[in-house]
Amino acid sequence: MSFITVQNQLYNALAQGLGQSNQTFQLLQPAAPLTVEGGDTFLWSFLNNIPPLSLDQNYTQSGGNQLFSDYKGVMSALRPATKVDVKQEVGEENFQNFVRYLQSLRPIPPVNQFPDIFFNWAMVNAPDVAQQGASAYASIILDPIGSAQQALMPYMQRPPAPPDWARGYDALVRDLSQAPQRAFEMRSSTTSSDVSRSWCSGRRSVLFGLWRGSESTERLSEFFAQSEIAVRASFGHVLSFQTNAGAWYGSSGLGTAYAKKGDPPWRSGSAITWDSTFGASGNIQRVTVNLLVADAMDISVTARTSYSQQDQQIIRGNSRFGLWPFYNGSGEYGITTNTQFGDQGETTLTTKSSPGVPVLIGVNVLPIGRFLGYTSAARSSSA
Repeated sequence: MSFITVQNQLYNALAQGLGQSNQTFQLLQPAAPLTVEGGDTFLWSFLNNIPPLSLDQNYTQSGGNQLFSDYKGVMSALRPATKVDVKQEVGEENFQNFVRYLQSLRPIPPVNQFPDIFFNWAMVNAPDVAQQGASAYASIILDPIGSAQQALMPYMQRPPAPPDWARGYDALVRDLSQAPQRAFEMRSSTTSSDVSRSWCSGRRSVLFGLWRGSESTERLSEFFAQSEIAVRASFGHVLSFQTNAGAWYGSSGLGTAYAKKGDPPWRSGSAITWDSTFGASGNIQRVTVNLLVADAMDISVTARTSYSQQDQQIIRGNSRFGLWPFYNGSGEYGITTNTQFGDQGETTLTTKSSPGVPVLIGVNVLPIGRFLGYTSAARSSSA
């Protein structure tokens, strides 16, 4: 049995045991502890990351394809239906000052509130243009693309506001404490390894071996995979954490861009096109829709195989990098690992995490068309 077969069995057992669908679920390896120090920024980075077409994801090797930056690029390539120019209506200085004011608000408000917010701000700071500016914004927000472009302004003017989501770390910790317990078991002798009908047809992007950074075809990894393996895993709480993108994101604007390939809305001659965004090699083919988070992990992996003393030393020496299945090293934010080699030819790997410390173990993924509410037939008919 190959290591990839064992990995496929893990995927199936975990997805079934933790109530996930193989039509959307992607395993995160290594799993990622979410800490107070990382806070909202680190948590949101996983929502911002565009997942690969793969059953698993290595976040640190994802290539940096980010929803926010790609979304900004799309909006710069679109032609709004409205011809209203807020800068021209209120003046460059007033426009820049108003955007800075928007940046100071927490959270940054949605674009449909800009007319009222501008009017109230301008009555104090620029009364001569209060009505013109409010009217300009009121016209713009009727256009999905124009409103999406204006919503980005607080996130683009220097220093730009960072991309945000509606709910953050505190909400996740609170929700996780109320989430149910979960568990799963895997046996290499009985658990199915068939992932051909999964959402990505069983494709994989990165596959470690027995420890983080090792190759799945490395000798000790193959020896491990060829043994009889049993996994018992329990979690104190398991949560599917979902939230919406912040004020920077306009679903109607992106949906309009997805629905039509031509000009309008895409500007002729732009380097950013429908194909470079949504096509077969596009940079926004999929999005992360929620995060699978757990705490109080207790993972026991038993393999009926005997390693030599030299091989045992190699495994122990590399265990600090983190061992299969979640590849978290001992001491990582309350995570402990242990490796035992029994006299009866058994190798036991254990991983435990602390209660109350969220650990991200997977995400759920949707194709961009489904995420935006379009079927392929609906898109092609309006292209």
